[in-house]
Amino acid sequence: MQKRVVLLLFFLMLTQLCYSQISVILRVKADEQNDTLGVNLVKEITKIAYASIRDGKVQLWDSPKKEVAISFNALKEIEKSSRLNFTDQQLIFVYEIWNNEKKKLTSETQGFLFSSKLENGEVVVFGYIEYEFLKNSIAIASPIINANGDCYLNINSYLHKKSYNYQILQFGDKVIDNITDSKLLKENFIGLNKFNVDANQSDSVEAKYVEWTLSASENLTGTKAQAARDFTNALTIYFNDNLEVLYNLSGKNAEEILKNGTWKINSVSFAEIWNKSFDKIKSTPLWMAVNIDSTVIDTIYMDNLVNWDFYINNQNWLDYIQQKNFLFLIVKVNSDAIPVEKSIKYQKGLFTHKWNNLINFVELY
Repeated sequence: MQKRVVLLLFFLMLTQLCYSQISVILRVKADEQNDTLGVNLVKEITKIAYASIRDGKVQLWDSPKKEVAISFNALKEIEKSSRLNFTDQQLIFVYEIWNNEKKKLTSETQGFLFSSKLENGEVVVFGYIEYEFLKNSIAIASPIINANGDCYLNINSYLHKKSYNYQILQFGDKVIDNITDSKLLKENFIGLNKFNVDANQSDSVEAKYVEWTLSASENLTGTKAQAARDFTNALTIYFNDNLEVLYNLSGKNAEEILKNGTWKINSVSFAEIWNKSFDKIKSTPLWMAVNIDSTVIDTIYMDNLVNWDFYINNQNWLDYIQQKNFLFLIVKVNSDAIPVEKSIKYQKGLFTHKWNNLINFVELY
């Protein structure tokens, strides 16, 4: 074991001395991408790649050598004969060029190899796609980001920063056939450094997409429930004083809502971006939806909301919802719909816990 470690370290030093750029192959497994990462790279890349092949946006090749082009119909035949779905792959191979010059780590993704194994151990190779032709599709894709992730997570940036779990399978000309050697290479080639660091970007600000609802129900008691009703009461007065706003928003439902002369706001829902920096949280509204007599009027977006001028207990309504001193239920965090029974736990986690470990906090709370 000690001899192998010495040889590996010698190879690493020799590689760094001889080459400014090192070709590497990374193995990325879906079941090794834990919740704290926020997104599953394997699932996202296979989903984006499949759609891009189907739509003719990228070329699928037989291997990184790109000797034989594989059409979408041919890919469907591979799926049919192997009884495997391209998008169900459990691992991908990422081909990259690494450079570590004066402890400045950079990487360039070259492409992805997609393959799976049958139950009998036979390997099924779906093919290889060049990153250069896939990166635009990756950039505009909407990844599934769980409650732990950053809502602004970009898969291209995620790739460049190596924010996912991976094993080094090949480093230069050397095949790395075990996890121990892979870890040793990471420790000595990467160490505590980070890939593709942008001096203009800050990691200190975290962001979540959060949807929440407050209710005007009289069945809810307590000061925070009353504070929620204070908001809906103030909004009711604003609508009564500005009926044209209500008419414009409710459209064809306006006549139905107003025909009896009396109407009631049942609940109000918001979508916001929550930013956390040095344990301080600031929320920015994106849109609001109002439920009047069980009818949801059109969604009102922020460019219209900023023109609304009403107050709750002498406080501007935007400042009021910023403070969150009322009863509300969180219904969605990033891509995750939040069950009612877990809403309060998520609320507590967002205000008191690490944002990249919300899911675990809720499960253990």
